[in-house]
Amino acid sequence: MMTRVISPLLAVMLLAASPAGAALAPDAPVMVAAAKRKPAKRQPTPAPPPPQEAAPAAPVTPDVTPPVSATPESGSTGSTAPQDATPSSEPSLDFDLLTPESEASAGLLDPNLQKDLETRRTMLKLHQGLGLAMAGGLTAATVLGQIQFSRSFTDGGGDNRSLLAWHRGVVIGTSLLFATVGTLGILAPDPVERPFQWDTVTFHKIFMSLATAGMIAQAVLGILATQSYGEITEPKYATAHQVVGYATLGCVAAGIVTLTF
Repeated sequence: MMTRVISPLLAVMLLAASPAGAALAPDAPVMVAAAKRKPAKRQPTPAPPPPQEAAPAAPVTPDVTPPVSATPESGSTGSTAPQDATPSSEPSLDFDLLTPESEASAGLLDPNLQKDLETRRTMLKLHQGLGLAMAGGLTAATVLGQIQFSRSFTDGGGDNRSLLAWHRGVVIGTSLLFATVGTLGILAPDPVERPFQWDTVTFHKIFMSLATAGMIAQAVLGILATQSYGEITEPKYATAHQVVGYATLGCVAAGIVTLTF
């Protein structure tokens, strides 16, 4: 405090002693008075008002649609009412596992395809039945032919051809059956395409194709043997006819076995 008072007095005395101080002398008391004044206290700067907080935004409600119950009882209203968790004592079985074959086929197959399959089934049944009859006739023709061959060429008991007519009749009937069986097998419709594979059906076709060639060869050799009656070539044609007959019977038997077993 003393330092603040002495400092202005020294300044005034120095000014008064100097030439310029004389001119300023009248103002000295003013300066002394001003020096004696206490400096005014600085008013504290008012703090800026705090920023107003923004009003809380209104909560946004998400547009969520409640899930629709997937149970059949909810229907189209989308009700989510709780279902009874207790199982029913008598479950409902609204399906039939033992659907009749005709109804199942009618619902799954095309009518034209179904018709072709039924036709094929009928023709193949006839093919099988007549094929067995043909095999029996071919066996009878082979036995009669063997007996007639033995009487004519190996027994030495003369030219006895009493069984030749029976042999020819059985051969003709068997040949007609063979042609009918083959025609049914070839013309039977097959609407379902199957890839080639080595199965029983394929082997059956191979054996029956060889039997067809044997039947044709037998007919030719039989006619040649009959026309060569009494000539030196007759036994040769008859022997060839006999060998081809056994081979044909073997092919027919193999064709039947492949489908049976």
